[in-house]
Amino acid sequence: MRFRAIIFDIDGTLVDSNGAHVEAWHAAFAAHGHDIPRERIRVEIGKGGDKLVPSVLGEDAEEREGESLRERQSDEFLAIAKRERLAAFPRAREIFDTLTERGVRTALATSSSREHLEALGRSAGLDLTALGETLVNADDIEETKPAPDLVEAAVRKLGLEPGECALIGDTPYDAEASMRAGVPCIGVTSGGNDADVLRRAGAASVWRDIAEIEAHLDELLEDPRTEPAR
Repeated sequence: MRFRAIIFDIDGTLVDSNGAHVEAWHAAFAAHGHDIPRERIRVEIGKGGDKLVPSVLGEDAEEREGESLRERQSDEFLAIAKRERLAAFPRAREIFDTLTERGVRTALATSSSREHLEALGRSAGLDLTALGETLVNADDIEETKPAPDLVEAAVRKLGLEPGECALIGDTPYDAEASMRAGVPCIGVTSGGNDADVLRRAGAASVWRDIAEIEAHLDELLEDPRTEPAR
């Protein structure tokens, strides 16, 4: 077995929540007088808010409004998570048991705050804070994706070398952060990004979702470049 640990992204990978983040950002921008199309926001999902705002509005707007926009987005997302069920993807819980049975360690890595993580878990019916062996969130990093900080922090917490870990993620920013940390990325299209986008960003292989990965787990633990048969 090549890999001793798997690091999981959460939004779009374990839980179907990327759409909620788009809606929360759309509402936050609108509250500040910015009519930003949802599709323009969608391609930015996966970045930290500190990277998303200047990418969409520019550096001047980030200086003027960045903090208040992120606060509004946070409030909007928490409201969505409270009133809607943001479903976990099939086998999102069970894959952790499957990995444990194989002696593979697990970590979750998200640039979200613990408050967001707990709200998302309640909505999805998952205890995300206890799902893996260790958890890395916004409190553990200086810079958000696509910087490698999250992945590097997860590797450090696991006490392993980068080459002993793989990351499963759904956005090009997961793949870029993973590559910069020296950790292979296994992509999933469940978050809305197509396979070509993920491969161009550096994903070693791309699968439909967690359930499909679990069905081919033994091969992927040996070689992340294994591709699904279509």
